[in-house]
Amino acid sequence: MSKNQSDIAYEFLRQKLLNRELLPGTKVRYGPLGTEIGMSATPVREAIGRLASEGLVELVPQSGAIVKQPTRSDALEVFELREAIEPFAVAKASQLIGVRQLKAMQTTIDAMQAILNEVSAGSTTGTQNATPFDQADLKFHITILESVDNRRMLKAIGDLHLLTEIIGAARHTYDADILEMTIEDHMAILDGLKLRDADAASKAMVTHIRNSRQITLSQMSSPIFPLTN
Repeated sequence: MSKNQSDIAYEFLRQKLLNRELLPGTKVRYGPLGTEIGMSATPVREAIGRLASEGLVELVPQSGAIVKQPTRSDALEVFELREAIEPFAVAKASQLIGVRQLKAMQTTIDAMQAILNEVSAGSTTGTQNATPFDQADLKFHITILESVDNRRMLKAIGDLHLLTEIIGAARHTYDADILEMTIEDHMAILDGLKLRDADAASKAMVTHIRNSRQITLSQMSSPIFPLTN
């Protein structure tokens, strides 16, 4: 079934969020976005309505749509949901995932390691590589979900990861320690999957989510974040 203009606009805007082209607090303008995509403002407005229902943008009276500025409560809810769903998903994936998917996950780790090497060598900064690092991270997690072949779970976790990236757009310093810890967490998850060890893969996923939550909450003490609980 072909996608309508609203679907196209929706996916276009989600990608902009992932690419950090629309940061928290940014006003989303219907007309200019429609021009950029090549369509009227109406399907863009419909797409933004969908993003608002998913908690990614806020519709503010007399101001229009604004990319959601995450609070501590938002972060806690996202990580609680991820911890409830993803360990189950990876345990199931350990019995279903194929060799091609395992290789794809290793490729994402290799890409993340290359970024870490550049940061460690001082040739670039973690912040400069935030988008490709996040894209590799997302691909790693989505590959797990694709192997489970559960479309509803894929959509739910995909949305949670997008919220995680929106939160991360403001909180990550992307120093070498954070990059290295994320890579080590991913390697532990992949090792569990390769061994078809559901318990090991699940425990590694829990550790990864909790590590990410700890970093996020510690960095959300910055005054750029609302301290809503």
